[in-house]
Amino acid sequence: MPDFMEQRRLARLIDKTTQQLGELPVPEKGWIATVRRALGMSAEQVALRKGVSRNAVYQAERSEKEGAVSLKQMELLAKAMGGRFVYAIVPDGRIEDIKYRQALLKARQLITSEPDFASWPSDEVQDWIEDKAAELLHDMPQTFWESSERKA
Repeated sequence: MPDFMEQRRLARLIDKTTQQLGELPVPEKGWIATVRRALGMSAEQVALRKGVSRNAVYQAERSEKEGAVSLKQMELLAKAMGGRFVYAIVPDGRIEDIKYRQALLKARQLITSEPDFASWPSDEVQDWIEDKAAELLHDMPQTFWESSERKA
């Protein structure tokens, strides 16, 4: 696990990259077919440059659309077309915002274990949640990313 300074450096890098990429729509026919066609290359020409059969190029195009193409295959095809393959995980927002949302979720889960919290005034509940979220963000315990609301 990176230390605090390393986490901040990585968060800035990811946030900057996310901002640069913005919304990057995938072409309807996929990247392989779209770049190949934009270059005016036939599948056979790409195949010759990659050292595979024309059918292998068509299969890669189909696999890409199905989400089953390998990263290595994308890299080799990009190179065969005079390009480079770039992949990324683009977060849905700033890294600090994602962490803060998780801290709030975790704090809301934790408050239910506090004695008599249901009888607390709403402003005290909100203060407790915000204070606990700040504490969780600062301490980043092992269980920080665990929650009862798991997503696929």
